[in-house]
Amino acid sequence: MRVRAAIAILLAAALPLAAQEAGPDAIEAPGLGPARGIGKAAAGGALLVDTPQDQSAAPILTIDPQLLFLHSAWGQRVNTSVNAEGERIEAENERLAAQFSREEQELTDLRRSLPADEFRRRADDFDKRVVEIRRERDGLLRTLDARVESERSAFFRAALPILAQLMKERGAQVVLDQNAIFVAAQAVDVTDDLVARLDREIGAGPATPPGPDAGDAAPGDAPGPDAGSDTSPTTAPVPPEKPTPPAQ
Repeated sequence: MRVRAAIAILLAAALPLAAQEAGPDAIEAPGLGPARGIGKAAAGGALLVDTPQDQSAAPILTIDPQLLFLHSAWGQRVNTSVNAEGERIEAENERLAAQFSREEQELTDLRRSLPADEFRRRADDFDKRVVEIRRERDGLLRTLDARVESERSAFFRAALPILAQLMKERGAQVVLDQNAIFVAAQAVDVTDDLVARLDREIGAGPATPPGPDAGDAAPGDAPGPDAGSDTSPTTAPVPPEKPTPPAQ
């Protein structure tokens, strides 16, 4: 039970990916803000010190939840897919922006030659169409947001039993988030070890991306080794995302 609680505390305290600064891989659509790609991990975290230590028995381990997802085959698959979709959204947004700019200029040029009522009607129709299309484009970004969150949720649920097994092998009682630690021995960092295990055992994740309601799936359905009754978690908290401000 103590191991379960330790895992829950770890993942509940993990820093959100959305709070990171946008890296070179982040996608930004004109007028709509970032397209919610995974991006790159922010610098920082614990200062890791290379000190002699027996890795076979470490009561405290550390991981970087951000890098765990970003460096895994699962996270890289999601990053590639989401960035490609974000680029398509951005290209279409640019095309629409250019089209609306031309139409607006044409309408402005007609202002002096049209009766006031006719010009007002055309202007109102134009504004309504722009608002409706903007709403549709915003909806695509929200769908992309939901997809990333569903993928992250599914990843961390699948990672829990594998992390529990690693804790059992190392004799660990708690796993801490590196980002909440000032200094730690390099030997207690198991991020790379866990990434390697996850890549071997769950790979890039399901062929079909999880839906927005994937977070309600039973944790027992997640793949992974049987870590025993004392280490198999019954819940799967996921590092929360900070809300994204609405598009301007």
